Amino acid sequence: MTTNRIVEKFKDFRKQKAPAFMPFIVANDPNFKTSLQIAQRISQHGDFLEIGFPYSDPLADGPTIQAADVRALKNGATTDSVLLMIKALRKTVAIPITVLVYANLVLQAGIDEFYKRAADSGIDGVLIPDAPIEEIADFAVAANKYGIKQIFLVAQTTDNPRLKKILKHAQGFLYLVSVLGVTGARQKFGNETQEFIRRVRKQTKLPLCVGFGVSTPEQCKAMIKAGADGVIVGSAIVDIIAKNLGKKDMLDKVSDFAKQFEN
Repeated sequence: MTTNRIVEKFKDFRKQKAPAFMPFIVANDPNFKTSLQIAQRISQHGDFLEIGFPYSDPLADGPTIQAADVRALKNGATTDSVLLMIKALRKTVAIPITVLVYANLVLQAGIDEFYKRAADSGIDGVLIPDAPIEEIADFAVAANKYGIKQIFLVAQTTDNPRLKKILKHAQGFLYLVSVLGVTGARQKFGNETQEFIRRVRKQTKLPLCVGFGVSTPEQCKAMIKAGADGVIVGSAIVDIIAKNLGKKDMLDKVSDFAKQFEN
């Protein structure tokens, strides 16, 4: 079994005492070719890359990601096409790649088959936002079988007893939900977000990555100062894609935005 890229990357970053930047995009948004190009460009500035599987009922996502899902699905996105895109991306991109995928898509493919194909495509971690800890066993078994890390969301409403249950199964890193609600760029974060990070930090040595709304380098610095190991920036990137559909300089604009978050 090869060493997982997520684990190795965080080992390096902790030695360097450097924060990790993880951009997020929706696969096949607005189409296969353009999405692949976007992923290639932002990977030049990211330390990790998170890719979302388009889904018709993305309950964890706000309007920006929902609209991206609709664009991708209208242009023929499928589980197969996302895996093909990631496999193509792997030819030129070496950083860890995690995916956000809703449970029904995994179940439709077959749990074991999905994780096998995910590993073959070069995926290092899988996050299933609508699979609670009580229902994760079969997914986790398949993840371990194919050398993939099963990533978990932890919300501000997750109390310490439930956090301990999650920590028994969590691998790779914890995805901390910075706010109550769904994804979407925020202008401000309250003190409760920093307090939340500090609370979880006391419970585990796993890397902590904060997402859901982070959209500026200043916000990233505040999350890192509170004890996070990395930040996930998604809606702000997807919003740039949406505002520049069909424009020749879309790739440059997305790349320029991501460049702000480099170490």
